[in-house]
Amino acid sequence: MGLALFIVLLWIFTRHCNIAIGLLLGVQVWMIAADGEVPVFDLGASIYPSDLLAACAMLVAGGRLLRRGVSPRAELLLVLALMCLIGWSIQRGIGASGLPAAANDARVYFWHVFSSTLYVTTAPLKAGWARTVVRLWLASAAVYAVLSLVGWMDTGLRSVVDVATVGGTTYDPRPVPARAALVLAQSAVLLLCSVSMGSAVPPKDGGPDRHRRRRGVRGKPLLALLCLVLVVLLQHRTVWVIAAVMAVMWWALRPARAGQRLAAAAAAVLSLCMVALTFAAGTFGSVGSVLANSFEETQDTNSTFSWRVLGWQELMDAPRTMTQWLIGSPFGSGYDRWVGGVVISVSPHDYYLHVLLRLGLAGLLVLLALYVLVWWRLSRVGTGKLALRLLLVSQLVLFVSYAPFPEQGVLLGLCLWQVRADAAAGGPHVGAKPFLAQQRNDVRQVRDGSPVNTVKSQNQHTQ
Repeated sequence: MGLALFIVLLWIFTRHCNIAIGLLLGVQVWMIAADGEVPVFDLGASIYPSDLLAACAMLVAGGRLLRRGVSPRAELLLVLALMCLIGWSIQRGIGASGLPAAANDARVYFWHVFSSTLYVTTAPLKAGWARTVVRLWLASAAVYAVLSLVGWMDTGLRSVVDVATVGGTTYDPRPVPARAALVLAQSAVLLLCSVSMGSAVPPKDGGPDRHRRRRGVRGKPLLALLCLVLVVLLQHRTVWVIAAVMAVMWWALRPARAGQRLAAAAAAVLSLCMVALTFAAGTFGSVGSVLANSFEETQDTNSTFSWRVLGWQELMDAPRTMTQWLIGSPFGSGYDRWVGGVVISVSPHDYYLHVLLRLGLAGLLVLLALYVLVWWRLSRVGTGKLALRLLLVSQLVLFVSYAPFPEQGVLLGLCLWQVRADAAAGGPHVGAKPFLAQQRNDVRQVRDGSPVNTVKSQNQHTQ
């Protein structure tokens, strides 16, 4: 049964890339909705559906590379270098700690993440494909929004510092984890940036089409605002910080005149002041009290962040050889440290430290070089890549407190795919395949009521 399922999935990943991306995102949604996975079969270690999907993604991506269907660009070589370091560390871990320990240590935060990245990166360069990926991402965000609302209907909105019990069991008052809140925040960025920059393809003549596009453009800011409201109410403070950093980077990177930039900054400061005044006046009622308690917890000496910092210090102070500093300790060697008189064995809650411990300085440098290079590639090909650059920023901030989950690998792969699409198109303003390559045209068309060929005008400007 398990083998038949694997063959079917392998065929889907080979022939139907859109469905495969939907499965990669859908299994993560299902894990949150069902609170875990059920093993499919056992091969010395339990094999879960997400493991099958990661294996299919890796095999198909490897086949694309062997067929030389993907040019060996520097950023792709960095991903392959990370995969080689991960594989080598797993091999060393199997010899030292056994297959189950090494596999469980590497499977989610390393193997699954970069398998998804490599699969999306090597996807065929088809017009409109990236837009399909974005729609699938927004669909997963919609499910997380529904799960959040259902959870609050069941237990009510509570502060994260409140310890609540249901049937004698302690539970987290937040209905979905931080990874789901991050998907909502990133979805807000995709919605807002698509409004501010639009599509390169002019709409067809005709009133109904134009009116539908106008309604779609107007509806996206409302959906983005809903996502951000849910992010605030979910009380994942790390995601609050990520959203704030993305907002600042959007203000700094968006194409605008100096006067417009200052006006936007002044409007943001005024809005924050008004919110702070109404908050202090108690206008938000019980919701305001819940959010205030969550914010105050971050300043406490026993806060979650303080607990993490103590754990990071213990892990960094542990004795290591020069080899361990260079290539890391093998997967399965554990993360035991003393925090508050208790032995903690979970992962470090800092991906930079996590990579350093398992892949060494070599792996950490490769990871940072990958993000820097992709950021640089996207910044070279025009302002239309603002959304993707903000998504990269969100992941780099996330790594301070969390390790990435596989859906973040899909986003990183989308950024790498975009770089490939731009290179294949011959430059920053050639072709309309990239989903955010020339997006300023839609808003102009909606305002003027007439199609404008922005691609041609941009090409003339660059010559």
